[in-house]
Amino acid sequence: MGMGTIKRAALGSTAAVLAFGGGVCAAHAGSFAPHEQSTYFLGTSFAGTAAGGVLSSMFWNPAAVGQFDGINSDSSYSLILPDSEITATGGALYGTGSSRSSGNIGDTAVLLSSYYSYQINDQFVLGLGVNAPFGLVTDGKFDWDGAQLARESRIITYNFTPTVAYRITPGVTIGAGLQIEYMDAQLRSAIGSPFGPTGAIKGDDVAVGFTAGILFNPAAGTTIGLGFRSKVEHDLEGTFHINGVPVTNDISANVDLPEIATLSLRQDLAPDWTLLGSVEWTNWSRLPQLQVFCENAGPPACPGAGVPLETLPLNWEDGWLFSAGLEHKYNEQVTLRGGLAWEKSPIQTAEGRTLRVPDSDRFWLSAGASYQYSQWTTFDFAYAHLWGEDATTIQGTGPGGVPLLVGDVETSVDIVSVGVRSKLDWLLGVQ
Repeated sequence: MGMGTIKRAALGSTAAVLAFGGGVCAAHAGSFAPHEQSTYFLGTSFAGTAAGGVLSSMFWNPAAVGQFDGINSDSSYSLILPDSEITATGGALYGTGSSRSSGNIGDTAVLLSSYYSYQINDQFVLGLGVNAPFGLVTDGKFDWDGAQLARESRIITYNFTPTVAYRITPGVTIGAGLQIEYMDAQLRSAIGSPFGPTGAIKGDDVAVGFTAGILFNPAAGTTIGLGFRSKVEHDLEGTFHINGVPVTNDISANVDLPEIATLSLRQDLAPDWTLLGSVEWTNWSRLPQLQVFCENAGPPACPGAGVPLETLPLNWEDGWLFSAGLEHKYNEQVTLRGGLAWEKSPIQTAEGRTLRVPDSDRFWLSAGASYQYSQWTTFDFAYAHLWGEDATTIQGTGPGGVPLLVGDVETSVDIVSVGVRSKLDWLLGVQ
């Protein structure tokens, strides 16, 4: 590719960089932090998450591990069916593609999570969580109007959290854990025009963080939990390349994934009825902007080492989730539950609402059930539907200060989840 072609692709290169910034730092649950870490709590719209009751509560509060004797496991399998569409209404890229609409950019995804506990003695219980606390998969029409800003996004994290809980008294338990997290980002955009070659940015990193929490029972039938997940600072290193171009640029980007604090209540109302509630805060406001840096100079896009390819203003606010749920023990084997929630997105401006993550405030409505198959095994089932508020996106700056793209956003999601909780004391020879 000659320099003339590179110059003609300048707008597309800028778009690719903007897409990288938006994708790495924006997605679900106030960006790209999916809540669906437990089938049980999906059924309550995440009410009661940090107040224990089941082992998967340890994702929100590591002290919950201390509620379990012997050996236990809790695994969830969630099918996420998003329907998210962006319709271009203006901007420099309006009318340049084969379609004004992105189509459904939300790819179907399966989210897996597993938790394990092992009681050492009367005071100490060990735990391990394995899950994906951050992730994003979006894929619009190949040559729609916004293809120069986003063709495909794939962000994956794998998080391993060894945990220990300590029973201070019969009514107070504390816990802490170490987060070991791998992050991989692969983001693709059209170069030069919606029909042009694909520019791709790839980067990965391993980073660490921690969890901490407390669980206490101030009265019979009342459990209160407070859990905290620390920020995880990723220093992504990778490359930018264009299909058909034999050279690449080395790039880097610092991404600080946010702290999450959760306060939850579990309150017995009657022998067969339990009230659950949660308030969750996510510190997305720590991301006023995101920069992608060149690590070397040269084509196809880097003017010099250490020079920002692009600075993307985000101006996100903190994310909040408020949820309430009710659980009913129908009989000795079957327990029913339901919940609703309102989630305040950290993205409150059209400029911060990227094409890769067109996030907005949303409502959750959930239902779930548990079936105790035996003294060793319980199956969980849950369904949730969420409605995202209709919103607008305004992305980038084109010639003469005109936005690159203006569009309308419509979003909804259906989630189906199945889980299994097992007591594994038979591994110790307990019958």
